Amino acid sequence: MAQADGVRRRVPVGKLRPGDHACLLFASEEERACVLRGFLIGGLRATHKILYLAGHDGPHSAGELMGRHQISESAIGAGGQVEIVDAAQPCPDDRQLDLDMMLGRLRKACDRARSQGYRTLRIAGDPGGAPYDAYDLGRLLRYEALLAGEFRTRDTLTVCQYDLRRCDDEAADAVESAHPWSVEVDPLVQTAELVIVRTYRPQGLRIEGVVDAAAHRHIREALQTVAAVRGDVRLEMSRVEFLDLGGLRLLMAFARARAARHYCVELTGLMPHLLQVITLIGWDSTPGLRLAATHAC
Repeated sequence: MAQADGVRRRVPVGKLRPGDHACLLFASEEERACVLRGFLIGGLRATHKILYLAGHDGPHSAGELMGRHQISESAIGAGGQVEIVDAAQPCPDDRQLDLDMMLGRLRKACDRARSQGYRTLRIAGDPGGAPYDAYDLGRLLRYEALLAGEFRTRDTLTVCQYDLRRCDDEAADAVESAHPWSVEVDPLVQTAELVIVRTYRPQGLRIEGVVDAAAHRHIREALQTVAAVRGDVRLEMSRVEFLDLGGLRLLMAFARARAARHYCVELTGLMPHLLQVITLIGWDSTPGLRLAATHAC
């Protein structure tokens, strides 16, 4: 598979391949849903068996899982292609993570999938329904080690979900380090010259490559996807190699529109020469615009 991006070893969900073991760190249901939708649709299209480990809060059926991610229930297929594996504790008051129970149920589900003729399995889920701070971090890491050891030699793609609102920084760093990859949403735009990725922490976009006349439509459509965000929006631009005046005008118009709603647009990572152009034209005083640190020389 392709190398991941940056020190966090991020990789788009669509780039995962059999044998990969990745984590999904999310801080909103929107972020989780966007990533998992790509994971599920990719599995349906590839005719992979999809096994979803569900905690106390569900989902409790394949139809409910598809509905949560705005996928037609008819896309599930005729052979039970999507299966919910109950990972909830036998007693809702038991806040300990029962590793043997969870892995036992998952192992049986994998065996069923093999007997159905599926050669590749996609596994996703949350390691239990209780807040992560109720778990011992050592047990969580043992769970990850057992999961990786159990399924590394099989044709599986595994995505472990962790809600950053429910675990502290130490736990988040530890579980991320336990995975070769940290998965993110697939790009909104991916051409030979331009890549645009929706980001969620903070809310905004990551723009990479060349922004010229051919890219204006893509920029306009990508900005529209974050137009309804409540709060400030950050555009991360440290990998923008070229940005023409037309592209700058689109960004300034977007900033003014955000200002009308009492929000701002922060441009981060700009190359020094791009910052200089914005300043010379006088656009640095555009309502709703905030200029952050420039790209390192």
